Amino acid sequence: MLEGSTRPTFDLDFEFRLAGPPAPEDADVFAGAVRQAEAASGVEGQFTTDIGSWSPIALPPWRNSARRWKCFGAITVKRLDPAVYVVTKLRRGSSGDFADLILVARRHHVPWKNVARLCGTATRLSPSSTSLLAFTRRVMFLFREHGRDVWGPGFDPARAAELFRRNSGRRRTRSSRG
Repeated sequence: MLEGSTRPTFDLDFEFRLAGPPAPEDADVFAGAVRQAEAASGVEGQFTTDIGSWSPIALPPWRNSARRWKCFGAITVKRLDPAVYVVTKLRRGSSGDFADLILVARRHHVPWKNVARLCGTATRLSPSSTSLLAFTRRVMFLFREHGRDVWGPGFDPARAAELFRRNSGRRRTRSSRG
């Protein structure tokens, strides 16, 4: 919704990190504050101390590129870099995720090369699995079916696919050519 989507969100996914060593009661205090915010807003808060662990597909390094959004006293809220956001949506790949990633990629003029490189990095850092195969199919689907809508008529899906493969460290196989 911060990006201009009119599709309502029913949850807010986030990672939290404490500035210093946590006290044993910190997790309970934080969870209580999240529950209060959920009750007041009607939006479910889903949090962890490591957002990279929410999928079998690795999240490329993202902390240094996260952008500060607002500060609330001692709390600093950062948003993912738009190109990393696209990768997070491809990790899950629902139709709503595709709509979100297309909106964000267009709005922020995310270069296709950044998306191809980051998706390749996510692939390279991920263990082999059926989830990885599905992620690769979603990346290729984005380039093939939505690439020109996002990056314009001059976009070349084959170049994007090749950059993705090069960054993934995986070679194109006979079965992936079809």
